[in-house]
Amino acid sequence: MNPITYCMNVHPGEDLPAIMKALETVTLPLRDALGEDEVFPLGLRFGSQTAKALRVPETMRSLVSFMQRNHLTTIGINGFPYGPFHGQTVKTRVYEPDWESQHRVSYTRDLFYALTRLPGARLGNDHRLSITTVPLAYDRGQGISETMYQNICAMALFLRKLEGFTGLRMCLALEPEPDCLLQDTHTTVDFFEHLWQHPDWNPAYRELIGLCFDTCHFAVNYEDPLNALRHLVSANVPISRIQISAALEFNQYTTAADLDPFLDSVYLHQTVRREDDASITCFPDLTRNLLPEIIGRRGRIHYHVPLTWGGTGRLGSTRHALTPAFWRYVRSGGWPVEIETYAYFVYPDYLRSRTLSEALLADLNWTREQLRNA
Repeated sequence: MNPITYCMNVHPGEDLPAIMKALETVTLPLRDALGEDEVFPLGLRFGSQTAKALRVPETMRSLVSFMQRNHLTTIGINGFPYGPFHGQTVKTRVYEPDWESQHRVSYTRDLFYALTRLPGARLGNDHRLSITTVPLAYDRGQGISETMYQNICAMALFLRKLEGFTGLRMCLALEPEPDCLLQDTHTTVDFFEHLWQHPDWNPAYRELIGLCFDTCHFAVNYEDPLNALRHLVSANVPISRIQISAALEFNQYTTAADLDPFLDSVYLHQTVRREDDASITCFPDLTRNLLPEIIGRRGRIHYHVPLTWGGTGRLGSTRHALTPAFWRYVRSGGWPVEIETYAYFVYPDYLRSRTLSEALLADLNWTREQLRNA
């Protein structure tokens, strides 16, 4: 069975005390409710401050000791948000610093150093512990720079050396997302093909730079998750992690009042309107000014909704795209599976009828059932 966990970016991750509190108050009770008899894998999330704090040996030892005492391991770390991710405006800042910046490089190295010290989950010979990261940068029309290629190649060399010292198999997992330099199968495959031809690239790096496949992100662009995943695998792009999530879907009957509760000032909600000829029109964010452009039409919004939510009729989710064939393919691949529900604290009230622990438990049980029954 694939290792299954949840992404801890739903919790504050800017300092270690906040992370420890989340582990004690949410994760451990969740592990017990799931009936985990041996170890529970974590999808950790460390912001830059926490990553720096874990350079201190005593700090790292305290976290390792806690995990060992409580039979916790990890499939890897979410290294996407560099700074604060809750309670304040994030929007496009979530991609900063991007892969042109040495701050992104240094932060990611800190995360890999931390990962070498933490108890790692058993993933099998075909899979590696991973650090997820931004899809290079938010797309401002400038394309992928030479500096980005150089920094990714340098990160691969760093990982090769780190693996030589530690024996730990790890991978940097870029996470495609709408409106970014990597946003769909086409832009992602194109990037990897150019990366593999770069003068700084070594064929021995092939498994060191891969992908975090988020089902919500591909569905927003109207890519079928199964077809997209198969396309990437056939193109020899390494898949390090599967993030199971569902996007918000609207139709011709959706009203402004239906969408109004989903407007928030924290996260970026890229919005896609599907035209009658099946072409799509993309908008950078869900805003009140956008509503007249999409009301009475069909489309999808980058807004992670609960996997257990079936919709209201006028609103729905893209979980219907997670077909039995998709689950069979994921199960056969053995990839680590992680549910991602970071938007919990900005959900409309009717989607927060459960506590966070209850919501995570329901989504994890739903995911387990899909994998088991596929």
